[in-house]
Amino acid sequence: MSFHEKSAWACLVSILLAYTPYFWMVFQHPMAAVGLFVLSAIILAVLLTAFHIVNALATRSIRKAGDMPAHDELDRIIELQASKLSGIVLAFVVVTWCITVIYGVLGISEVAHAETLGDPLTTSRLVVPVMDILSGVHALFAGFVIANLVYYGRIVAGYRKLARG
Repeated sequence: MSFHEKSAWACLVSILLAYTPYFWMVFQHPMAAVGLFVLSAIILAVLLTAFHIVNALATRSIRKAGDMPAHDELDRIIELQASKLSGIVLAFVVVTWCITVIYGVLGISEVAHAETLGDPLTTSRLVVPVMDILSGVHALFAGFVIANLVYYGRIVAGYRKLARG
């Protein structure tokens, strides 16, 4: 397994380990987001740092040269294909989220008309519950995380496809 494939595996597994509990909690309790986000980011950073230190120590060429192996043409093609697929997934998520927000499926609870100081003109007031806003933000962030998982998953699949022949 090449250095780049191991790195893709580590990123894929680390993202899953760091953000699965995060999304499990915030979709049940949206107000707990800030502390959990910071904790998940720290966990992700620690996992990736630990992996890259171990991978660098275990990879002989890095120990001798002190430098990460350069990307060859095949690595670039695999990463380009992964970027294209994750870009498509991310675009789909963002467009879907925008359409959802524009058409108010996130839960507009009330549109109230109020008169201003006896003036016969009325103004509209749109009230959106905080929980719906937070759920929408978490859904958008989940889309970014899913796009990253697709990116690293596609890289791993590209290397596995080469290994099988």
